Amino acid sequence: MKKLIILLAITAFSIPSNAQWKKIKGNGNVTTTTRTVSEYDKIGISGSFDIKLVAGKEGKLTIVAEDNLLEYLITEVEGENLKIKWKKGINIKTKEKIVITIPFKDIEEVALTGSGDVISNDIINADNFKAALSGSGDFQLKLKVNMLKSAISGSGDMNLSGVAKNFDCAISGSGDVEAEMLVTDIATVRIAGSGDVSIHVKEELDAKVSGSGDIRYKGNPKKNSTKVSGSGSVRSI
Repeated sequence: MKKLIILLAITAFSIPSNAQWKKIKGNGNVTTTTRTVSEYDKIGISGSFDIKLVAGKEGKLTIVAEDNLLEYLITEVEGENLKIKWKKGINIKTKEKIVITIPFKDIEEVALTGSGDVISNDIINADNFKAALSGSGDFQLKLKVNMLKSAISGSGDMNLSGVAKNFDCAISGSGDVEAEMLVTDIATVRIAGSGDVSIHVKEELDAKVSGSGDIRYKGNPKKNSTKVSGSGSVRSI
């Protein structure tokens, strides 16, 4: 009995409670502000933000948000990684969308954890580029890269267009990747779950499905290796 009481006490103190968080509601007064940061190679977003990526000189972010929420919004660069997130211990409830415009010159990774959207208004040119999505957010990216890696964990979706010589795509969950407008030479696709992938591959395709996911591909790859475990499928369109 004593052991049970001690265990319950430890659990109560070790698990953070949302009730202890400071709750902040947006006041509806939307304002536009700019923030200056150092240059970055990677962008990491945590939360529900709408991100617009535009070609330009790095370092000046434009933020459209309710004015009473700005003091809780962190925009900082650590080790060439731009981080956008809320301060710890704060429970934010917005009335209006938060839109952040991020200029880029040379970026190699964009990662989103949360329910926001990331859209590139301009083409992202890179040798190696990674798009990582965890949660229910959406990506819409225009790309011209040598090696592209995309990873979805959750129910988010990616819409990819442009050119990628090599494309490595992985889904764990129910997310979808629409990449018929992304022309690639070599594609490796892995699905674990119910997610779907549509791609355009010209030379080589290595596709594996574990679960109920589907892979659809355009083009006529010379090398084609497929494996399905479950009710999923791989077929040309």
